[in-house]
Amino acid sequence: MKKISWFTPSATDISGLNWYSQGYSIAALQLISALREKEIAVFYNKNDIPFHINFCQPYYYQSGNYYKIGYTPWESTKIPNGWKFNMQTQDEIWATSNFVKEIYLDNKVHTNVHVIPHGISPEFKIIDREITGFFNFLHVGGDSKRKNAQMAVDAFLDLYEGNNDFRLVLKYNNFCLAEAYVGGKLVPATQHPQIIGISYDLTTEDLIALYHKCHCLIYPTMGEGFGMIPFEAIATGMPTIVTNATGCKDFAHYSIPLEATYGEASWNNNFYGEDTGLWAYPDLENLTELMENVVDHYDDFKKYTIQSAKIIHKEQSWAAVADKVIERIEFFENSIIKP
Repeated sequence: MKKISWFTPSATDISGLNWYSQGYSIAALQLISALREKEIAVFYNKNDIPFHINFCQPYYYQSGNYYKIGYTPWESTKIPNGWKFNMQTQDEIWATSNFVKEIYLDNKVHTNVHVIPHGISPEFKIIDREITGFFNFLHVGGDSKRKNAQMAVDAFLDLYEGNNDFRLVLKYNNFCLAEAYVGGKLVPATQHPQIIGISYDLTTEDLIALYHKCHCLIYPTMGEGFGMIPFEAIATGMPTIVTNATGCKDFAHYSIPLEATYGEASWNNNFYGEDTGLWAYPDLENLTELMENVVDHYDDFKKYTIQSAKIIHKEQSWAAVADKVIERIEFFENSIIKP
């Protein structure tokens, strides 16, 4: 039986990752589950296993007498200070998208970089949505400036404020950065009567149910290492407007691609004043045009997205991603471990 050691700092052992985990952590759990289904033994941070995957930011990479893989996403064109040295301690680097691979090569963090994308679980069932009552737009990630909930709110209100057939659902953790004018006052966007806020944690099952209740994801993100939210939404058959840049570019052909130009990255915490290069700035006018087009031709977009979802489930399941990992393990065994 093949064996892998795995490190993720958000857990003291692999069982510490749970189905309330978000984004990066839930991807870890899904991939570990897929590997175990293929009879790969996965251990937590075990030093006597020859292959060790650091699924985390480089600050937390573990080192030891084993073959070390750094598996890390990034969202702008320049990596933070301090990452390069730690990444160069690894034997190879895995990137979550072709964008991330290019960034790592451009930043000269390593010459041995491979794309191991995220995948989709069969739980994200494809449905044929019907519009009965409200047309529900959805945005997920309103607590992150990078996810750009403000543009989603601005586009929605520009088009549909006062038309009670339309609603915008905002999913975020704890607080939402987006604002809107209500009664002449600038207030949190969720105080607008057509905007519904969801601030509590969702299980995977809850998130899937939310996708199934909505008709179109609007995701004008400025930077993604992969883009799990739009990828999952498409996989359920939901027409999805997503920025055609950074990590999302790998699957933007399955979406309704949103135009963007690159400009200076501006993070929530500004990374202590570091220069983190560029990220994408979506075009608001193009977003409103695409939203109107989706509403006007919903059945056509729905049909295309359902066909795209079938391809995603077939070609980029977590089982398929696990196969890519196993290919790398077999490469190690054949060319590194054995003389």
